[in-house]
Amino acid sequence: MLILVQIDISQANMSLFEDYETQVLSLLGNHGGVLVERLRSMDGKSEVHLLDFPDTRSFDAFRADPARAALQDLWSSCGALTTVTDVRRLDQRTADATVS
Repeated sequence: MLILVQIDISQANMSLFEDYETQVLSLLGNHGGVLVERLRSMDGKSEVHLLDFPDTRSFDAFRADPARAALQDLWSSCGALTTVTDVRRLDQRTADATVS
């Protein structure tokens, strides 16, 4: 199960955001999750994460993790905004054809 996390950090306190991110990303493995890719825009205003979980149950367990819940005040304080979307891989040949 692939999850795309889009994060608006344009108004974020980066020190708080990076503290939260470090702690939350360390919880992924407890639920079978893997950070596949982490990218930040050149202007520093947004970041995306591609996460991979074995299944919906694993992702739900990550989201409900008490250690993650304990960090919600830090998340709220940092000022970042996020959108979470289930995604799927496309056939590479199809993706290459659309770029041309």
